[in-house]
Amino acid sequence: MTNKNKIYLFLSVLVLFSTFVAIFQNFETIHFIGFETEIIWIPIWIAVVILPLLNLYEIAINTDDINKYYWISLVLNVLTILFILRYFKINLF
Repeated sequence: MTNKNKIYLFLSVLVLFSTFVAIFQNFETIHFIGFETEIIWIPIWIAVVILPLLNLYEIAINTDDINKYYWISLVLNVLTILFILRYFKINLF
């Protein structure tokens, strides 16, 4: 599958865009696994956990190929994580 790197890049951009939409818009609030959240955050949280792991896996496996798409996707994922941490006021330091 030669287009996997472009698919990961597209998904990373989509998750970043969805994060901005979720930050600036109000959506329906639901109860999910014991806490209250807006419905748009559930797929964003799932993607924020899975996409960086997939990108790191592909970077580690494809060492002889030029994997700039995976690196750009990983940077976008980290940027998304930073925006989410800032929005939810989660202090890690």
